[in-house]
Amino acid sequence: MRDFVRIIQAGDLHLGTAFSGSGFPVAKAKQRRRELLATFRRLCDTAVERDVDAMLLVGDLFEAEWVSQAEVAEVRHLLGEFGRPVFISPGNHDCLEAGGPYDWGDWPANVHIFGPEVSSISLADVRLTVHGFGYGSRWVKQNPFQGYRVPEDDFFQVVMIHGSYDAPEGTPYLPITKSEVEALGADYVAFGHYHQPQVLLGEERLLQAAYAGSLEPLGYDERDEHGAFLLDVTKGGARVEWLDVAERMYRRVEVDLTGCTSMLEAAEKVKEQIPLERKGRDLLDVVFVGTVDPSFLLDADDLQDRVKEYVFHLRMQDHTEPDIDGDAYFPQSAPGRFAAKMRARLEEATDERQRRILERALALGLTAYERGKVVRG
Repeated sequence: MRDFVRIIQAGDLHLGTAFSGSGFPVAKAKQRRRELLATFRRLCDTAVERDVDAMLLVGDLFEAEWVSQAEVAEVRHLLGEFGRPVFISPGNHDCLEAGGPYDWGDWPANVHIFGPEVSSISLADVRLTVHGFGYGSRWVKQNPFQGYRVPEDDFFQVVMIHGSYDAPEGTPYLPITKSEVEALGADYVAFGHYHQPQVLLGEERLLQAAYAGSLEPLGYDERDEHGAFLLDVTKGGARVEWLDVAERMYRRVEVDLTGCTSMLEAAEKVKEQIPLERKGRDLLDVVFVGTVDPSFLLDADDLQDRVKEYVFHLRMQDHTEPDIDGDAYFPQSAPGRFAAKMRARLEEATDERQRRILERALALGLTAYERGKVVRG
């Protein structure tokens, strides 16, 4: 008799996401939407390859407001082809409100969708019992697992929770505390809702509770690797393996432009930050720092075009400082008086965006004086 059951934990894919606030051009936004479905297909293929006993989809599989009937139909088809038990716990973005994506067709017999009451399903052949709950509306302000405890038997006991672990009071998305999780008595608790992978409980090389994070990253705040967990659940915990199934990765890099005088040099410095194996795949959040000549202005569109073969998309943040020295001008000279006035305004500025504008204005103003400046002797 096997002493473990093998499952995949994934969630928060938000199929149908429009990426309307991403800053992508329309074509890239549509491509990213297609890629979410491709990542789900890759998850199903990986589950077969790794010979899992069951798949857990821990909420927000769909972005109900935007997902199409065709996308939902493809998910149903893929899960039917997968053929092994699948457990879905609808979350706040794909809750069980009438007319939602779970009502748009018949689901395969191997798929179980948890309803708005805590319930459980057992698989006798692999000695697995899965306990879950599906959001009946967009908000679940109380913990429905309060006082719930899994049976003490020889089955592997797994609980699925799309919720907020140890969140601030008033959180409307199934708040649950560490002590409440421990009181469940489960061998493993699979969490969804938070998009970054996060270990919650674990000891002696066994995991007792964790977020696997979003299957595919959805924004610049979801950096680094995303994917799913392959879990060998045994009595008392789970051995975990990370499955890197995401198509893309959001990465933040800092690039020092000190000494650069052209966009060509800036682009080359960005390219140096891209590993060969990631070429063309990642979404980069580039933070430029350093001291640059006041006449050198960064152009985001120009940079995007120069590195288009190296990144899928680029967002630029200009934190450079203009290489200026107001003290190099006579105080009574026109540029000296200009610099003094601008510095006074900078000292009064409290908003960071305003400070950046004033700094740029100072740099451009002194550049305009450049040909006729008088340097202190």
